[in-house]
Amino acid sequence: MKKLSLKLQKRIRSFLITAATVIVIDHLTKWIVKSTMHVNQEIKVLGNFFTITFIYNTGIAFGILNKNQSPAKTPILVIVSLIALAVIFYIFTTLPKDVKLSGFSMGLIFGGAIGNIADRIIRGKVVDFFDVDFFDINIPKLGIHLTRWPTFNVADSAVLTGTIILFIIIVAYGGKTEEQKS
Repeated sequence: MKKLSLKLQKRIRSFLITAATVIVIDHLTKWIVKSTMHVNQEIKVLGNFFTITFIYNTGIAFGILNKNQSPAKTPILVIVSLIALAVIFYIFTTLPKDVKLSGFSMGLIFGGAIGNIADRIIRGKVVDFFDVDFFDINIPKLGIHLTRWPTFNVADSAVLTGTIILFIIIVAYGGKTEEQKS
């Protein structure tokens, strides 16, 4: 068997450490919120701008499908999430091996996805608690009216941050490795 290059070893280590760290921090913060607050309790951190508000999200990102009460919803969301994890892992394994920050960005995404999938499997819903004010968005034709950002958690933040970093990597590198850029 061919020995893994040092760059690939570092990338895999970064991926694993980042994913594990996100999972631990995500579940630790969710445990703290669940064990010290009751559902819908709000703690003002920065006035109304930033609060800790304990809610359960039975839907997907931003509370989409929260009102859908189908018994098939949770199993379908778990299956879709597992497929997304497989896609994330595939992307991780096919990125050029020496692209900087790829292990970190993909670890953020993978760890965040695992954090929320675990909630969904264990509870059938996800614990959310970060509640941030947002400029008003009103798009009547689409039935969209937001006055606050949808409540989220550490896993959601990790997925978003990892996705932004991955997007920057893809744009910056254009699919080329460091050696090809030189």
